[in-house]
Amino acid sequence: MRMAAGAAAGDGGVQNPGPAAVSLGLSVAVVSSLVNGSTFVLQKKGIVRARGRGTSYLTDIVWWCGTIAMALGQIGNFLAYTAVPTVLVTPLGALGVPFGSILASYLLKEKLNILGKLGCLLSCAGSVVLIIHSPKSENVTTQAELEEKLTNPGILGFGLGMVRRRPWWPWLMISVWR
Repeated sequence: MRMAAGAAAGDGGVQNPGPAAVSLGLSVAVVSSLVNGSTFVLQKKGIVRARGRGTSYLTDIVWWCGTIAMALGQIGNFLAYTAVPTVLVTPLGALGVPFGSILASYLLKEKLNILGKLGCLLSCAGSVVLIIHSPKSENVTTQAELEEKLTNPGILGFGLGMVRRRPWWPWLMISVWR
């Protein structure tokens, strides 16, 4: 009903997600980040177990759990990107690194030194700071708005700089899409 009212008001049916949708999207993003952080640890644990038995890692259940967890984590990440703005989901992906490091220190008996612990702390703090200070996202709904954004001096300067540094770049992109 809200979407129909918004479309009738002339905003093209674009609406911002409500607080419940944002909370759900952020929760899914955190869980998928933690699952993604555990995947390589589980896969390495499976490889080490299989090597100890003298068999292929493809026969180890722990390796398969890590592989399936990777797929599930990416699906969760995709769902989080559809629920909330990208500027909120992307920093949460960094939470998988400290989680994987801590998990590796327990499951794989790897030593996490003081710099590793400090890096984990800074990664978590950086994610929180980025989420707290994330800008409001603007939706482009008309061709005129898109043209205005694309003619921004910053975008034009970046494009000119890319073409000047690598003059073959546009032709490569055109040949790829033919």
